[in-house]
Amino acid sequence: MKTIARFLLSLALLTGTPASAWAADSMKSGDARGKLVVSAAFTPAPPKKGFDLITVTVKDLRGKPVTGASVKISSNMPSMAMSGPTLVAREAGHGKYVVRANLNFVTTWAFDIMASAGAKSGSAKLTADVK
Repeated sequence: MKTIARFLLSLALLTGTPASAWAADSMKSGDARGKLVVSAAFTPAPPKKGFDLITVTVKDLRGKPVTGASVKISSNMPSMAMSGPTLVAREAGHGKYVVRANLNFVTTWAFDIMASAGAKSGSAKLTADVK
């Protein structure tokens, strides 16, 4: 990543073109085309022991909601060296995907979220202290 930044800065200095213009173009034409932007949140926030709702938002690089994606969530409890359930979120519309998770242990939970739609994919990590 540092090499790319140095290259863009050098290119900007040589051509007089702002480095931000090169970065935007390289992102459009590079391997970022196959990426999705994934984020997640709990309801309630912060999560409590028991059943909680995880809402995953999936967007393309332009910020447009992605529909028809496959969203899978693996979970674990690092401090207990235990894996939790693997969850599959269902589509709720407008790029939102939801799943109820039974957070039945008071501990730190870690979630690895993977979303895919066609040839595009993205991931996110979510960590929560459940009380």
